[in-house]
Amino acid sequence: MELKNKILMCMALFGILFLLFTGSASAAVDFPSDEAGISAYVKAKSSINMISVKPALATIERETDDYIIGTVAMSGHSEEQYPHVYVSTDGWVVAYYLRDISSGWLLPWYYYSGGPISTTTLKEVVAEVCTQIGGTTTGLKYYDFRHPNATKMMIIIESTTGTNFFTVTIPTDFTVYRVDWSHWCSVCSEYKKSHRSDVYLDGSSFNTISDCNNCFSCGSFAPSVEFINGIEHKIEITTSKDTPIIGLVIEYEE
Repeated sequence: MELKNKILMCMALFGILFLLFTGSASAAVDFPSDEAGISAYVKAKSSINMISVKPALATIERETDDYIIGTVAMSGHSEEQYPHVYVSTDGWVVAYYLRDISSGWLLPWYYYSGGPISTTTLKEVVAEVCTQIGGTTTGLKYYDFRHPNATKMMIIIESTTGTNFFTVTIPTDFTVYRVDWSHWCSVCSEYKKSHRSDVYLDGSSFNTISDCNNCFSCGSFAPSVEFINGIEHKIEITTSKDTPIIGLVIEYEE
């Protein structure tokens, strides 16, 4: 994948379906794969007591003797933005967003202070649960239940104090399943509505943030329609105040 400017994170997407649904424990059979989209997962312990999980949860949506599903609160995020988490007695911790949510929600703007991305929102949630239960995040992996054939995920970001851009050309022999985006600004309008940030794909505006502090917008491009293989695409960000950020999450198969 040809990229001009920044590549912040590239990782493999691993098939959690095989691990969960062919394992010996019955608890994992009830994972809500039909509800989940992008996810982060780890085998945190050999076994987990469900009582120990509850202090880490903001809400509990489903509870059985074998597993618990709820949400985890995140600083700097509204309740609507809290990821879901599934924890099973056989040691699995899976943080996920619902399948109609953009993978751009992965991008950890509240925790980001510049340089390479070292975490994601889902990784932060898994880490919080693992700390609560005395488990480990070693071996944490990502998977998108919407796209079982996607094997890689690339995250690209750019920020600006005026105008900046990067370009991406996806090879024609790659299969792209998702191109999602996240646009964030901490102070796009503290006093004036003229303080705003705009982002553009190939010269066409696709999002504006204005009159908003510490907020983000997320969405998706249609691969093969808006983000076509073999064509150089330009992502541009502009601002009149602060240092907003634009990020792409590309899920694909070589």
